[in-house]
Amino acid sequence: MNTKIQRLSGTIAAQSSAQGTSGVAVIRVSGSGVKTIIKKAIKKELEHMKAELTPFHDQNGNVIDQVITLFFQSPSSYTGEDVLEISCHGSVAIADEILSSLYQQGARPANAGEFTRRAFLNDKLDLTQAEAVADLIESNSIEVARAAKNSLEGAFSKKIFSILDSLVELRSTIEASLDFPDEDLEETDHNKRLAKLFNETRNSYQALLEETRVACKIREGLVVAITGKPNVGKSTLLNQLAGHDRAIVSEEPGTTRDTIEVNTTIDGYSVSFIDTAGVRKTDNKVEKEGIRRAIEATENADLIIEVKDATQESMVDVKEANENHLVVYNKADLLNNKKRASATSKGVFLVSALQGIGVNKIVDNLSNRFKNTKDIVSTITARRRHLTSLKESFESFDIASKKEKNNEAGDIVAEELLQAQNSLSEITGEYSSEELLDSIFNKFCIGK
Repeated sequence: MNTKIQRLSGTIAAQSSAQGTSGVAVIRVSGSGVKTIIKKAIKKELEHMKAELTPFHDQNGNVIDQVITLFFQSPSSYTGEDVLEISCHGSVAIADEILSSLYQQGARPANAGEFTRRAFLNDKLDLTQAEAVADLIESNSIEVARAAKNSLEGAFSKKIFSILDSLVELRSTIEASLDFPDEDLEETDHNKRLAKLFNETRNSYQALLEETRVACKIREGLVVAITGKPNVGKSTLLNQLAGHDRAIVSEEPGTTRDTIEVNTTIDGYSVSFIDTAGVRKTDNKVEKEGIRRAIEATENADLIIEVKDATQESMVDVKEANENHLVVYNKADLLNNKKRASATSKGVFLVSALQGIGVNKIVDNLSNRFKNTKDIVSTITARRRHLTSLKESFESFDIASKKEKNNEAGDIVAEELLQAQNSLSEITGEYSSEELLDSIFNKFCIGK
């Protein structure tokens, strides 16, 4: 259903800047009661988008602080409503006093993400752009920030709407032909035109599916589990990859009793390394639990780096090595030159984690996983729900295409295309549930 019919009511207020002491605190107010609050608290009219240095008064007329106000007249504001932004001194006490006064003068505390939710409900943003706001705020690498900026500017939405337009054109072309005999359709090259439309739409789907997969990876980063037997150098390798000593290193087997997670960036991309307990038979209850967690981390990881002791195991073609499973032979510094030259299989690396030899090749492998043939600047930010809906939409489209080729009834083909439209509309929020909106906006910070 289209939940944009449901509007949020009341005037809301919240601190948009980070909590705590700072040079300046920013408080945002939005809703139909903003002008009334301005008369009570500012005691003068404010012009649209003109900053004013002015006293802020509490409900009793006392001045709380000298503030800078910025008023946005509806609908030319972030939320589409009247909006007032107040920049005060960054004292926690002053910010709290201003908020308390706003609540007593007619506003209520904003819910998580309510400002952006109102922007969505008032058609200032579609759902992908609203989610991009959160991605931009939460971005922990410059690549995610750039991708989120592109999506906020509508790069992702435009591609979705382009496919939606194609689906509408396909449906209208099919439905318009239902009342015409085959002879008339042949004379107007209807079938050729329809085949061309299906082919062009398929190409658009496939290009966007690939871009969305890459976008999900850029936003969420890569989870890499470092596994192997005890004392093969997993923790030493983790420290090299992370660039600092995060894990305790010891010659005693079984030092790592729990999973250790280290978040870092490689060429601007987010990577989470998980150092796991060495898997072996043991009667130690704590070590057993560490091994259980190691197995669980391995099952949930995007990539496994299995570490082996090059002095103990032969470096032959490793069947386990593949796109999602790298094998690293460690302790290369203890080998002679002949043995060092024997690790040549794809997905197999010979390193000395202690000395840092060969580790850069592993880093290059991880970096290349984020890159594709497209210019990275044009990348969008996307979430798993986007990819799921896009796949579902393509599946319905593909069914429609096959039914059309098999000359099945036009109304059946059109129905599949309608389902494809609905799945795509879930991405932009034109066709969504209240539960979906709650799950998205409840994860926002209060002041956004």
